[in-house]
Amino acid sequence: MTSIKRFYVLLVGYETVPKSLSLRGSDSRIMIAEPICCYLVETDTGWILMDTGLDESRLRDPELAKQFYTSRGWSVLPIVSPAHSLLDQLSVIGVQPADITRVFLSHMEADHTGYLKLFRHAKVYVQRAEYIFATETPPFLGNITEDYDFPDIDWQLLDGDAELVPGLQMVSTPGHTPGHQSAVVTLPSGTQLVLTFDAGDFLENFEQEQLPGSASGGDEAALASIRRLNELAKQPGSMLFPFHDPVFIQGVKLAPLYYE
Repeated sequence: MTSIKRFYVLLVGYETVPKSLSLRGSDSRIMIAEPICCYLVETDTGWILMDTGLDESRLRDPELAKQFYTSRGWSVLPIVSPAHSLLDQLSVIGVQPADITRVFLSHMEADHTGYLKLFRHAKVYVQRAEYIFATETPPFLGNITEDYDFPDIDWQLLDGDAELVPGLQMVSTPGHTPGHQSAVVTLPSGTQLVLTFDAGDFLENFEQEQLPGSASGGDEAALASIRRLNELAKQPGSMLFPFHDPVFIQGVKLAPLYYE
């Protein structure tokens, strides 16, 4: 029996990157504006936020933008417009950060950890391998340690698959990063959303079984994770729900609309 009541998709920005960064072997001259999302889940036992977006304050300040983005190799800055504000979208739904008691992190790159600082009161669920990788590796293009380097974060370190609540299964999908995780959400209707996160950015990754552009967790693991999610999506009533796909997002119900 699922404890999920409603599932919201919060579109919190875009990042413009070479397609080859998401789909191995693509022409690197082709640039794609990829959506950045958070998922808000209402359950019988409270609110869960899945990933926390990107901190746009570092984009508005030229010095911070240089420090955290251009000096690390970002050729084009991410776009976070006022309409993408995470806090404003939560407010429209009637949710404040203090109402969110659990946070799921797919992995610890900057477009997923930006507002983790606002949820230090919550339990934060991440794979142990990801936590070790993110906290022991020097800063690089994808991560911003200042997003999560707080002594009071209540880390809940996982070793593989786990159920967060009935109807929300955390699925270990290493490859893109060593401790990447995806999720399966079972809606009240019975539909199962297979949330890929960055195991594969586009539907193409899954249709072609094509690797992501980067796989710090290893190509073999990345391909196995894509195949695992494909198998989950073959279950009756299941569907793949890609995270960074610029075409797929155009057909998604965006908050304050929701799935149930």
